[in-house]
Amino acid sequence: MFNKENLKYFLIWPISVLLAIFFKYYGTIKPEVLFINNYLVFLLVFGPALIVTIILVFNRISKAERN
Repeated sequence: MFNKENLKYFLIWPISVLLAIFFKYYGTIKPEVLFINNYLVFLLVFGPALIVTIILVFNRISKAERN
């Protein structure tokens, strides 16, 4: 059903879910952190983009080493 080469991109959603669960758990421990500040917005906006960028860079590096 899925191409094995594209299967690694399906790792993005479990990582995002784990990050969301971590933030939910951390928010229940320290509820004063739930105030939205610049750092939280920065993590929520650029966190998934950083993960995707790292995956793409490693993909290009691994393809370059195979050739």
